[in-house]
Amino acid sequence: MKETAKQQGRRLLRPLVGVLAAMHVSPTAVTIVGLPLSIGAGYCFAAGWFILGGVLAALAGLCDTLDGELSRRTGTTSALGAFLDSTIDRLSEALVLVGLYWYYRDSWFGLLAVAALVFSLMVSYVRARAEGVGRECKVGWFERPVRVLVLLAGAFFLGRTWMPLALGVIAVGSFVTVVHRIVHVMLQKGSQG
Repeated sequence: MKETAKQQGRRLLRPLVGVLAAMHVSPTAVTIVGLPLSIGAGYCFAAGWFILGGVLAALAGLCDTLDGELSRRTGTTSALGAFLDSTIDRLSEALVLVGLYWYYRDSWFGLLAVAALVFSLMVSYVRARAEGVGRECKVGWFERPVRVLVLLAGAFFLGRTWMPLALGVIAVGSFVTVVHRIVHVMLQKGSQG
């Protein structure tokens, strides 16, 4: 089902990817544009401007999706491009969650933002380390697109009062995915303790 959702998302983005390809926009440029958008989103969340923060976070998330699709469409995928994309994705996600931490820093809700940040980063880290030692690790539902959607639901529908609920969902969902991935890797045939 996860793969079906990805395919449907790709179909929706085809026209925009086609326009970017026709304009000879590089996937790296799209990746880099997402970073200032995330900086702006983090700042807006820290200032309590949740709708504007949500808009900027949505645009940054769109860049994150478009860069990969554009690189596949134009045949410009590379290990270096994937490295840059992954690095900027982690930084972008961290900046947004740090902004939310700053807004809630005087309450225990700030800890939810920290937990969401830590476990979100761990989702990607566990996969990267698993693949680094030759193990497959594509399991788990709480990958970055899902976390972005939960965050956007919090920004647009829950607002400042109930955003901690979205942060809690991100933290718990990410934690479960981390555990799922660790168990998945440890149980793979040939794993050694």
